[in-house]
Amino acid sequence: MKWVLAAGVLILSAGAAAATEPAKPTEPPERYQIQRGDTLYDLAGKYLNRLGDYRRVQRANRVANPRRLPLGGELQIAPELLRTEPIAAQLVAFRGAITVSQGAAELPVARGMPIREGHALATGPNAFLTVELPDGSRVTLPSNSRLRVQRLRRVVMTGALQRDFAIDAGRSNAVVTPARNPRDRFLLQTPLTVSAVRGTEFRTNFDPERGQATLEVIEGTVTNVRSADASEQPVTAGFGVQTTPQGAGAPAPLLPEPKPVRGALLQDEPELSFRLEPLDGAGRYRAQIAMDAGFVDIVAETEAPSPQLRFASIPNGTYFARFTALAADGLEGRPSTFAFERRLNSLSLEEPRALAGAKRRYLFKWTTAGEGTASYRFVLTPSRAGAAPVIDQSGLTSGEFVVTDLPPGAYEWRVLVVRFEDGKAAEKWSAPQRFEVAR
Repeated sequence: MKWVLAAGVLILSAGAAAATEPAKPTEPPERYQIQRGDTLYDLAGKYLNRLGDYRRVQRANRVANPRRLPLGGELQIAPELLRTEPIAAQLVAFRGAITVSQGAAELPVARGMPIREGHALATGPNAFLTVELPDGSRVTLPSNSRLRVQRLRRVVMTGALQRDFAIDAGRSNAVVTPARNPRDRFLLQTPLTVSAVRGTEFRTNFDPERGQATLEVIEGTVTNVRSADASEQPVTAGFGVQTTPQGAGAPAPLLPEPKPVRGALLQDEPELSFRLEPLDGAGRYRAQIAMDAGFVDIVAETEAPSPQLRFASIPNGTYFARFTALAADGLEGRPSTFAFERRLNSLSLEEPRALAGAKRRYLFKWTTAGEGTASYRFVLTPSRAGAAPVIDQSGLTSGEFVVTDLPPGAYEWRVLVVRFEDGKAAEKWSAPQRFEVAR
C-alpha cells in the first residue's frame, strides 16, 4: 500500500484573546493510492470513522461504483473522516505541588502515570513537571503554569501522530523529536498564537493579565500564527516574537547565553549562589536547577533583576544549572547549561571569649554543616606582615579550641575544615577573623 502526501501547506488560525478554545488546524485532504482489490466499503471498514462515510468519499471523488475502483488511481479523503486511536504520554518527572485533572475530577499524581487527551496539568509555586510522548518528545512546565492536552491520537490510515496542547497561563519548554512521518503534527497553542513544529526546541509563554504571548526558538524553525490576520510567520533559531490581540511583532534576536563567573560551579554554602557575567540589554535573569542535562527533572527555579541568583539549600550531588537573560520586552534569551557539584561544607567563626581562671584562657569556636566526617585545623597568627603562626594545630575533631597564656597583642585566626564523604575529601578555609588581647 502506498501513501502520497497531499499537496499544500498546513493552514493554522488563532482565535481571539477572549476565545475559550484556540482555533483548530485546517488540513488538506489525505491521498490514498488505490490497490488491487480495494473497494470503498473495505476502505471505510478499515480506516474511516463510520462505514457510511464511504458515501462522502464517493461523492468527493466522483466514484460511480463503490465496489469498482481504478487500480493505481487516487482517492482524496477529508481528514475528519479518518479513524484515530488514542495514545498516551507519561508523567516522567515532577516536583512540588502539581495537579492532573480530567474535567472536574483531580487525579492521583504519580511518576509514570499516563497523561491522556482531555487531561489538564498545573504547577504551583516552585513546582515543575515533564511529560514525555511515545516518540520521545517532551513538554516541561515550570512554576505557576497551566496546560491542557487537547489531542493525543494516531491516525490509523497513515500512522500520523496528532499532538495538540494548549497553554492557558505561564510558560512551557518543548523539545520535539524530528518527525518520522511527514504527517506528524505537534501544536502548542495559546489564546493568541499557534506554534507548529516538525522537530525542534522552543519555549512559549502566555500572560493572561498582560494579554501577551511570546515564542522563543532555540533550535529549528517554528511557525507562529498571527491572530490579527491568521498569516504564518516562520521564526528561526535564535529569534523570538511577541503577540498581542493586535497582532505579532517582527522576530527579534534573543539575548546570548549568560556565562557564570569562575567558582560558581562548586556550591558548598547553605544557600546556593550563582553570579553571571552581566549582559547588555538584560532586564532580568533566570536560573533553573535540574537532576539531568535535559532538564526533565527540574528541582528549583529563580529569577532576579541582577546577575546574582540564589537558591535555598538542596541535597548533595551532581546537578545541572540553566541560565537565561530576559530582555525588557519579556523575550527570554538563549540558555547556557553547566554541571555543578553540590557539596555542603559551610564554616563560620564565632567571636572568641575569655574563660574564667588565673591564666589568660580563650575559647575559639566555629560551626560547620555538611555530610560525612570532618576534621579541623586551627591557625592563630600575629597581625603583622610576615609573622609566623603561634599556633597551627591540625587533626581536631570538635568545633572548638582553647588557647592558654596568650600574650597581649593583635591576632588573626582562621580554621580549615576537611570533610570526607564517599571516598572524597573537600577542603575549605574560613575567612580570617581579627582578635585582640588587651594589655
